[in-house]
Amino acid sequence: MRNTVIGGALAAVLVVALFVAAQYWHKPAVGTVDTKHLSPAEVVKDLSPDFIGQQKVGSWMLACGPVHELPHAPPMDGHDSGNSQGTAPKEAPPPPGWHIPRCRVMLGMRSPKNPADEIRVTFRAVGFKRVLAMFLRFPPDQVGTGDPVTMRLDQTAWSVPIRTCAKAFCLSIQSIKFADVPTLLKAKTLQLEFKPTGGTAQVAIPVPTDGLAVALAAMEKLDK
Repeated sequence: MRNTVIGGALAAVLVVALFVAAQYWHKPAVGTVDTKHLSPAEVVKDLSPDFIGQQKVGSWMLACGPVHELPHAPPMDGHDSGNSQGTAPKEAPPPPGWHIPRCRVMLGMRSPKNPADEIRVTFRAVGFKRVLAMFLRFPPDQVGTGDPVTMRLDQTAWSVPIRTCAKAFCLSIQSIKFADVPTLLKAKTLQLEFKPTGGTAQVAIPVPTDGLAVALAAMEKLDK
């Protein structure tokens, strides 16, 4: 599947933000809804529009932070923003009322190489058009930059190669075309496949789907 184009600057800022935010994975308060006897749809039904915190939805976690408006570039040499000559191309402004997406849906799975480590799958919206994107975070000793990774959705395979590695983890990012979102929402099975560094055998990790579609719908609603 072809990647939806995300501006280089936006992608760079987003990756850095995720690197920082990942260090606070367990920080938000966990939602108080008792999920033991409720379906995922019942769990998210009563979430308030200004919900902040974490709420378990099936096997997935819906996490939302406070609303942040898009920062404005400071004026330069009498111009609103951009270079001093005013020749840089200007991007279209965000829609009225737009704010930085504040919610994400995530899941942590134990690494088959070392159960003490986690492999994390995160979905969140990016950009002015709120394109859904998938982020895969791996321990740094298990993959390297450029390594192939596949997310298999029933009979469909999405290639999500490792984009970058830092000291704490490696990250791959896949933006999802609007036309391909139903493939994710309707998937009965998900499976993450990769070959660990130094290994010869392909690893296949089943990714639970229960609660995913409901959590993504709730995320979209809360991020409007």
